[in-house]
Amino acid sequence: MAEEKPSKDSETIRYSVCSEYNIPFDKDKNDDEKKASTSSASTSSTTSMTASSSSSVLDKGVVESRGMIGPNNTPKTREEVTEEIQSFLDAPVTLEREVRGFLSIVMFLTRLPVPKGINIHPGVLMKGMVYLPTVGAVLGLMLAVVFDFGTVALGLPPLVAAAMATATGWTLTGCFHEDGLCDSADGIGGGWNRAQILKIMTDSRVGTYGCAAMVLYTITKLQLLAALDMSYWKFGSDTCSSRTVRDCLGSCQGAGPALIISQMLARLTSPYMIRRWDYIDDQDGPKSSFYAFMIQAKLLVTRPRVIIAVSYCFIVSTFLYGPYLAVVLILAVLLFAHRAGKYGERILGGVMGDYLGATICLCELLVLTVLLIGQNYQQQQSSSSLRELVSQLHNMLTADNDVTNLFVDNRFMAIAKFVVMCGAYWTWCWLAKNVAYQSPDDSRSDTKNNETTESKETKPKEDARSAVRSEASRILERPTSTFRERYDATQTYLDALAKPVGSLGLLESWAARLAALQRTLEPTTDRVACLIFAGDHGAAAAPADGGEGCSLYPQAVTRSVLVGLQRGVAGASVLSKANDVTLRVVDVGVVGEDTFQGGNVISSPSKLVDGTRNFCKESAMSSEQCKQCIQIGKNYLKEVVAETKSKVVVLGEVGIGNTTSSSALIAALTSRPPEQICGGGAFATRELQESAVAKKISIVKKALSLHFAAGNDGVCADNVSAVDAIEKLGGAEIASMVGAMLQASELDLAILVDGFIVTAAALVAVSMDPRVCRVLFFASRSAESGQGMALEKIKAISRANDIPYDETPALSMGLRMGEATAGLLAVNLLRSSAAVLSSMATIQEILS
Repeated sequence: MAEEKPSKDSETIRYSVCSEYNIPFDKDKNDDEKKASTSSASTSSTTSMTASSSSSVLDKGVVESRGMIGPNNTPKTREEVTEEIQSFLDAPVTLEREVRGFLSIVMFLTRLPVPKGINIHPGVLMKGMVYLPTVGAVLGLMLAVVFDFGTVALGLPPLVAAAMATATGWTLTGCFHEDGLCDSADGIGGGWNRAQILKIMTDSRVGTYGCAAMVLYTITKLQLLAALDMSYWKFGSDTCSSRTVRDCLGSCQGAGPALIISQMLARLTSPYMIRRWDYIDDQDGPKSSFYAFMIQAKLLVTRPRVIIAVSYCFIVSTFLYGPYLAVVLILAVLLFAHRAGKYGERILGGVMGDYLGATICLCELLVLTVLLIGQNYQQQQSSSSLRELVSQLHNMLTADNDVTNLFVDNRFMAIAKFVVMCGAYWTWCWLAKNVAYQSPDDSRSDTKNNETTESKETKPKEDARSAVRSEASRILERPTSTFRERYDATQTYLDALAKPVGSLGLLESWAARLAALQRTLEPTTDRVACLIFAGDHGAAAAPADGGEGCSLYPQAVTRSVLVGLQRGVAGASVLSKANDVTLRVVDVGVVGEDTFQGGNVISSPSKLVDGTRNFCKESAMSSEQCKQCIQIGKNYLKEVVAETKSKVVVLGEVGIGNTTSSSALIAALTSRPPEQICGGGAFATRELQESAVAKKISIVKKALSLHFAAGNDGVCADNVSAVDAIEKLGGAEIASMVGAMLQASELDLAILVDGFIVTAAALVAVSMDPRVCRVLFFASRSAESGQGMALEKIKAISRANDIPYDETPALSMGLRMGEATAGLLAVNLLRSSAAVLSSMATIQEILS
């Protein structure tokens, strides 16, 4: 997630934390670009680009542009690459396209040369993920030949031969996956939140955790290969003539076959994890703009292609080790990949290149471990001594009637295989150097680009919209751009559209905010989710039950509203259907042990069964309960976003008495007197009841006096902590909304803020983390005067952190129902703002 320009106070905090965790502190905002320019040479192995002759690292921009260079070395636009990726989704399967996909994987994974005309296009790369295990098997075969050459032909100890094979693998791949292991270890070990983990992972320098992980990985791998010992290639047996399938399959042992299987199966994890989890963008890294296209292209990793990859792995594993061990290996790898994906989703929000590389490295160790356990088990089952085993090997070497014995290694065979491998390698390099490859897709692309070039020659004036749009897109996609820079660039583009400057008012501000969050001039708003949290408040209970009776409605109404939502007849149910929004309601604190299960209303297993306590007598929640509710909000937001693939979430609430709680929160955090904050809340009639307002003011003053030593006027000091306020005055549903907003900020998701209560939650969230201001879209001007006070405070926090702020909420319709109804009505306004941004013409286009 993009970091905002910190204030001096936050900069001091960051420095102290970085010092504590021994993490480099980069005051210069451009340090990320400097780090990107020092990317290790291992990254260069994944491209066909060459480094500057005067430097050992890639030139600036090479990594970002790989696979996105058109004819005459002109860069392709974002729209062109996106269009190509979309065309791949609909393209039929042909031999030419599959060959291109295979060669792209060879180029991506190894340092082997490929025919001219092959580049790492993100669409081709994702479609070619099915061949990742195939290329891994070929690499493993080469390493096995090197290992056997060392042990058999040269007579070296297995540990030394294992080191030879490992060094060969690093040479062939440029330590591609090992680089990911080091970066992931540094990020996960040294980062304390998602933003810091991603930031550290994008730093090309290797830190303490990375070094430790690499050393442990290398030692473990060498020891496992040495323990597996010399290769034993056995295909079939003496009973193969009985035509029993099991007897005719492989029963290989040793490090050679294990290298083939481990290199192949470890790379099976990538297509499975890319298919199963979101591919995230390392937004501060040098490869960000390239990975942004891979996020679009991940749909090309289809379920049938993953199944094909699994089937191929099973066949090869069965050929070498038999069906039983093959099944065990496949299941172990898929289970490991699933757990790794779950962990990546929790700490990163999905999977990314470095994390996939780390998973491959660790999966190699897993496969080698399983093979060693299986080999030891087979040896324990056998009653043959070592001398008997040597005798059996001698008999098999001298047998004339067993064709499969030709595969048993001796010195001559080891040398012969090594020579054949070297010959095959040199032949491949010669062909790659002298043979050019061009797929039908490239031919059509070249024709289209040539036509475009000719058109430009006949039309020397550059299209004004293209120029201003390209500049805005460049800033939006730049990894190091701040939110303010992205917002301003989008505003400049909006000013060039066919309308008076600023004439669409808040629609333009929303469009700029949305584009800055999603880093594109074509933001996605088609999928929207609505997340409503519900809870009861102790202050709303009747005085006879220990409450204050702060609402005109009894506590039981909260549960009744949830029943209506479950039946699909409540306000939020109707409006979500009318606006094509997915609705989810979570009970986090409704009084009663009866839970909601099924449909769109569920009770959290961690809910506060008794609701919150009466904040006029004690803290509404304990510290642990408050943290628990915040975490519930984070978890359910991630869950609904993962389920619906939404980029926009409407937040809402249900809870009798939460207007009083929200008034107290705003009064505490703004240091305003309750008389300026409190309003009527939920009316029982169409007329405002002054007595009800006076009672609410009295309750709020009582709570503020108890917890924050407010005077008779109810005004608190200006140093009230947001954490203390939500713990002492808040509700379970308000705390959960705070958690959801904090999580949305981590994911750069747009949040439509419903009304007064959700605005109070927003004030708490931005007081805890000012970056939350970026994701907030205020839907409605509330009838409660306290909302204006909260908006003023949020505006001040935004300005202090250089974050753009919308001067007014979108709707002013006298809405005060809650249940996210105002946010749901504003969904189509947000969609309209996205449409203006992506489809409206410039004034020059209209006039021409």
